[in-house]
Amino acid sequence: MKKISYFAIALLLGASSCRKETSIEGGNTASGNFTATIDGVKWSASGTKEAASILGGVITVTGISADNKEISISVADSVAGTYTLDQSSASLAAYADIDSSDSYAYATNQGADTSQGGGTVIITEIDPVGKTISGTFSFKVFRDIDGRGKTIANGVFTRIPFITSLPATSTLDTLTASIDSKAFTAVNIQASNTSGELAIIGATSDGTQSIGLLLPVTATAGTYALDGTNPTYLGAYTLINGSSSSGFASTKGSIVITSNNSATRRMAGTFEFTATDPSGMSSASHVISSGVFSVYYGQ
Repeated sequence: MKKISYFAIALLLGASSCRKETSIEGGNTASGNFTATIDGVKWSASGTKEAASILGGVITVTGISADNKEISISVADSVAGTYTLDQSSASLAAYADIDSSDSYAYATNQGADTSQGGGTVIITEIDPVGKTISGTFSFKVFRDIDGRGKTIANGVFTRIPFITSLPATSTLDTLTASIDSKAFTAVNIQASNTSGELAIIGATSDGTQSIGLLLPVTATAGTYALDGTNPTYLGAYTLINGSSSSGFASTKGSIVITSNNSATRRMAGTFEFTATDPSGMSSASHVISSGVFSVYYGQ
């Protein structure tokens, strides 16, 4: 699965690993640690790049190492316990080398069976006073695109601070739309440029709804299809309801870039798309219309 689809995994399944969480940006993880082995090689998240959230009934824990190798875990629940990861579970773990030119991600929900992808995550403690989360994990991740896999073992995360709501972001940034004829205004908006791919995610404060857009950071003014024929351009919609997380990707529609100022690093435009379940397991679809965005995308 291409790394741009890793953004889709994070967005569509409720994980927040590919957007820059406030807890990562703020570096509020001095007391936490997040370690594992990847194919027998030690991996450790950078102290300023550990993050966790409990939003909309979904636990997410993310860590990025100093050399930009990322592990993300999304558990479809909000309490301590043991959770199975496999091709049919709502919970998910993924691994990606953010800086690699080999831009395909690995996930526990890929592969034919648990001999290729899957494993276990144990949430051992959720401290409601200190707002930290701890646990252990061990799983295999696989990517269908080339039949390769990785074994992630001896995983431990200890006292990672978590958030329960997404803070409002810059008043200069906006993302609004209509979702199935109901008004949507994003409270938390993140725009991140990774290897020339601009991921824009706008979410409600509780994280239960989000709209995402993926496009090249160098996109010039013009109209681009969001119909799945060009994976460089993607629209997505996520809906989380308790332990149920539903993700939908654009199958028709378009995004119009009205301006992209590389000097000020601001992009603005409009969008509309119809989103369906990319797995084909659900026939449900959602119509995103009257979309408008304006964001600062930094370096």
